[in-house]
Amino acid sequence: MANLNLQTTGTTFVSSLLATYNLSFSAVIVAGTDPIYLDSISFLKFDLSSIPVESVTSAILRLFVFAKNGALPSTVVVNRVTSDFDINAVTYNTRPPYVPTGSTTMVTAGEVLQFIDIDITDLVNQWLNGTFPNFGLALTVPDGTTSVQFGGKPIGADFEPILIVTYTPGTAGTFDGLQAQLQGSPASPIANGANVIFDTIVSGQSERISYNAATGQFTLTGAGLYYVNWWVATDGSAGPVNMVFAVNADGTPVAIGNSPIVTGQVSGNAFISVDGSPVIVTLSNLTGADVLYGNIPIQADISIITIN
Repeated sequence: MANLNLQTTGTTFVSSLLATYNLSFSAVIVAGTDPIYLDSISFLKFDLSSIPVESVTSAILRLFVFAKNGALPSTVVVNRVTSDFDINAVTYNTRPPYVPTGSTTMVTAGEVLQFIDIDITDLVNQWLNGTFPNFGLALTVPDGTTSVQFGGKPIGADFEPILIVTYTPGTAGTFDGLQAQLQGSPASPIANGANVIFDTIVSGQSERISYNAATGQFTLTGAGLYYVNWWVATDGSAGPVNMVFAVNADGTPVAIGNSPIVTGQVSGNAFISVDGSPVIVTLSNLTGADVLYGNIPIQADISIITIN
């Protein structure tokens, strides 16, 4: 498991008493009803772009309680903001709409000057998987008689809100790959300039990588970075004493493998970037002469995986 502690990109609160004022400079954010600010709502934003997966195990909103008004416990409700807003300009009169998420906690007088944690895992996963856009959070205390003051971003890193995310590395939904082998051509020749025609798909769990078994062409269709690793077993050539094979991207060699002996294994690897249009990848013989594959059960192997 891995953890990330994300600080807010901004905090503020809006007050019905100060209905035309932006209060993002405030060291505390207020939620609820009290004699000073009347009705107040706190707003927070977090940037989730550093989370490398599309689903997290847990997401905990940690808040520091500076003060609480009213003798009864205050029920703090976490709401999902449903339209974008500028945290440095929003006021009570221009506040964005929001809906409750089901994440709540009770704050008592005994929790003043302490941290409290609220589980918002479901909401963070809905943001990550695209169910809802991330417009931020609104904190409310809807009882009409109590309020809570939390540390805001201007208070500093020790007391400002943080989002504690726990996730399993390597579970990003964009990871996929393909592995192919040549198993049916022991001691057979491959012509100079010809592509290795892989005849067996060992693992093909990819929606962005396709293979044409007639031409030996792999097509990379999704934008991103791909890693290619390959090897070919050889057993002699028609002339040169060096074996040369290469991975080509749209016909241009990008990963050349050389061997100073004619019997053995030639290998290489490469990173290939795909921006928009599909890229055709092949593995070909550039030795300058025909080459014999090794007389072994597997004559060649290639793996292509997505990095992002």
